[in-house]
Amino acid sequence: MNFTVDQDQLIDVLTGIQGVAERRHTMPVLSHALLTVTGSNLTVVSSDLEIVIRCLQPVTAGEPGSVALPARKFLDIAKVLPREAPVTVASKEGNYIEISAGRSHFRLAGLPAQEFPDMPEKPKGKPVSIDGETFRKLAERVVAFASSDETRYNLAGILMEKGDAQAGEMLRMVATDGHRLAMADGEAGNIGDLLASRKVLVPKKGVQEIRKLAESGPGSIDLFASEKFLFAAKGDTEVWVRLLDADFPDYRQVVPKENLLMASVNRNAFAEVLRRVAVMAPDKVHSVKLSFSGKQLEVSSTSPDHGEARDLLEAEYEGPAMKIGFNGRYLQDAVSGIAEETVVLQMKDEVSQVILRPEKDASFLAIVMPMRIF
Repeated sequence: MNFTVDQDQLIDVLTGIQGVAERRHTMPVLSHALLTVTGSNLTVVSSDLEIVIRCLQPVTAGEPGSVALPARKFLDIAKVLPREAPVTVASKEGNYIEISAGRSHFRLAGLPAQEFPDMPEKPKGKPVSIDGETFRKLAERVVAFASSDETRYNLAGILMEKGDAQAGEMLRMVATDGHRLAMADGEAGNIGDLLASRKVLVPKKGVQEIRKLAESGPGSIDLFASEKFLFAAKGDTEVWVRLLDADFPDYRQVVPKENLLMASVNRNAFAEVLRRVAVMAPDKVHSVKLSFSGKQLEVSSTSPDHGEARDLLEAEYEGPAMKIGFNGRYLQDAVSGIAEETVVLQMKDEVSQVILRPEKDASFLAIVMPMRIF
């Protein structure tokens, strides 16, 4: 194998696959990227057995061939090579590769290409195109709400389904960790062709990788859902994500129906107050207290070891004085999903879950369970 490539292009390709290359996996080859040269193209593949990323990069090729190289070390080398010349990569004896640019030369040990896992088959049929910015916004709004607890398998993913909107077709993403929930809708063209009567549960990490693909520049991403994989493609990059085989909770049953007490606050002011008060919140539970009274909301936190913090902001609230405790980070995640100027909190009492949503935009809501604060 022998090829020459622009340094910046090589860095971009290797950076794009780093999130999937597993450095601590029991299979050493999964910390490697599979490089294959055919014709005038270099294909770079990274896999952790659950997610596969494949990137295609035009190169000046000398000889075809394949080898698996340590993904992180190869990127580290590419970044420090001198800029005055393109990068040349050439196979040597065994599975060693020589990487050179200008007067700099590196010799990197690889593994046989045969040890790398087989690629999933590319789905057949016509994919659905979704605006990349729409996918990015939906993922950004809900991904923090998915569980990081590996024992709660059915909560470790993000539900994707066709939304309930009467006009137009909407892609809906829902995530929950059992203590909070987020639901976001976005216009998605012919999403019904992909998810007409079907729901797919996508691992959080997989959604994050597709989100990176969506952020790689303007344009749409192509999606296709097979029985076991969600496939995404944009430009010269393709991502396969193995779907979770689990039942997601019926989130519609979780949305409170009797939260009739309403409070409205300025979104930016609320976010700033939460950020400031969080400095004194206890490290493990991040607890903060919201105290509603008339036209004022007090946000406070108390740490047994360090002290306390209090801050005030204006609020539109017509109800009895109420004090509710929350995990402050959960509130910050909920507020970050709201782009409107005004945040509405819908409450029932001091011990029931609270809805946070934009004042006018019906495409997003978050539900957060309160916590007892003494």
